[in-house]
Amino acid sequence: MKLLWTVLVSGLVIALGLSLVLRWLGAAGLPVPLAARSPKSVQYAVGRGEVLRVFLLALFFRLFIFALVGLVACWVLYPGSGSEAALWAWKRWDALHYVNLAELGYSDYIEDGKHLFLVFFPLYPWLMRLVSAVTGNTMAAGLLISFLTYAGGCVYLYKLAAWELGAGAACRAVVFLSIFPYAFFFGGIMTEGLFFFTTAAGLWYIRRHRWWLAGLFGVLAAMTRMHGILLIGAAAAELVEDRGRFDWREIIRRLPALLLPVLGTLVYLGLNWQVEGDPFAFTVMQEHWSQGFCWISDTLWYVLQNALSYPAVEVRYQLWIPTVILFPIFFALVFYARKRFRSMYVLYGFVYLVLNYSLSWLLSAGRYLSCGLPFFLFAAALTERRRWLTGLAIAAMSVGFVIMLYGYLTGGQIM
Repeated sequence: MKLLWTVLVSGLVIALGLSLVLRWLGAAGLPVPLAARSPKSVQYAVGRGEVLRVFLLALFFRLFIFALVGLVACWVLYPGSGSEAALWAWKRWDALHYVNLAELGYSDYIEDGKHLFLVFFPLYPWLMRLVSAVTGNTMAAGLLISFLTYAGGCVYLYKLAAWELGAGAACRAVVFLSIFPYAFFFGGIMTEGLFFFTTAAGLWYIRRHRWWLAGLFGVLAAMTRMHGILLIGAAAAELVEDRGRFDWREIIRRLPALLLPVLGTLVYLGLNWQVEGDPFAFTVMQEHWSQGFCWISDTLWYVLQNALSYPAVEVRYQLWIPTVILFPIFFALVFYARKRFRSMYVLYGFVYLVLNYSLSWLLSAGRYLSCGLPFFLFAAALTERRRWLTGLAIAAMSVGFVIMLYGYLTGGQIM
C-alpha cells in the first residue's frame, strides 16, 4: 500500500512539475512539448485612491478581528485580567518565542543549554525590538507590525491581481486571502504579515520588471523566512518568459538584482555564525523541532495516517485532517492555473506548495499556505463569472476562519 501511494503521489507531483517547466521553456521559445504562449493580462492600473481604500479597509478588518478577540479574551479566556488580555490572547505557540527573541536576543534566549531558537529567522523579532521602543510593549509591537504589513501586503496583492485579472478579481483575491481559515495569523505575533508583505511586493515588482526593487524586497523576505529565496526563481522565470527566449546578455545584466535575495539568507547564516560559530547551526537545532526534509509522498503518507488514527481525536480535526484536505485543493489550483497564468506564478506556487509539504513533521501547513499568494490569484480567476462558486468559497472559508481562530485561542493544536 505504501509503495502504491509513493508511486501515485510522486508521479502526480513530478508530472505536474515537468509540465510547468515545459510550458515555461515553450514560452521562452524552445521547441518542447506542451509549449504555449504567455497568457495576456488585463493590465488594470490601480490608482492612489484605490490603494488607500484597500489599505484602510484591510487595516480596519485586522483591527476589527483584534477587538473581537480582545473582548473574548477579557470576558471569557482571562476574566479580570484587564486590557492586557487582548495582547496575551495572541501569545501562543511560536509567538512566545518571537517575543522572547525580541526581548532577550538570539544569544541570551537559551533552552536546555542550547540556542534552539536559531531556527526562527531574524527580521520580525528585530523589528519587534525596534518598534517596542515606541509602543513600550513587545507584544503590542509585534501586533502593530503584523497589522501594518498585512494591510500593505493586501495593497500589493490587489495591484497584482488587478494587473492580471481586473479590479473585480482583485477584490476577490484579497477577500479570499483575508478569510482563509488560517488568515487570522496575519494579525498575530507571527511572521505571516511580514512575509506576506515582502513577498507580495517582491512579486509585484518582478511582474513590473523593476528588478532592483524586487531584489530588495526579496532580501527582506529571505530574512523573514527561508522561502523568501524562492523569489529568485520567480524573477528568473519572468525575465526569460518576457523576453521570449534565453537572452543571456540580458540575464547576466540583471543577475545582480535577481540574486539580491541571497543577501537575506547570508544575514541569517551570519547570525548563526555569530551566535554558535557555525553558519549552519540552525540545521542542528531543527532536530530538536523534529524538522528536516522529507519527500512529499512520505509526508503526505504520515499526515494521512495521523488523520485516520492519531490517538487524540481532537488533534486529528485540529491539525491532521485539515492538512490532508488542503493539499489536493492547492494542487488542483496549480493544475487549473497552468495554462492561464504566467510561469512566474505557477512555478512559484508549485514549488512553494511542494516545499511546504516536504517536512519531516508538518504542523503548520495551513499557516504556511496562507502566504501562498499565487493560489489566491488562481482562486480569483476560477471564480470569475461564477457567483455561486464565489459565495460557496466565501461561506466555507468564513466558517473555517471562525473555527480555526476559536481553536487557536482556546489552546488547540493550531499553530
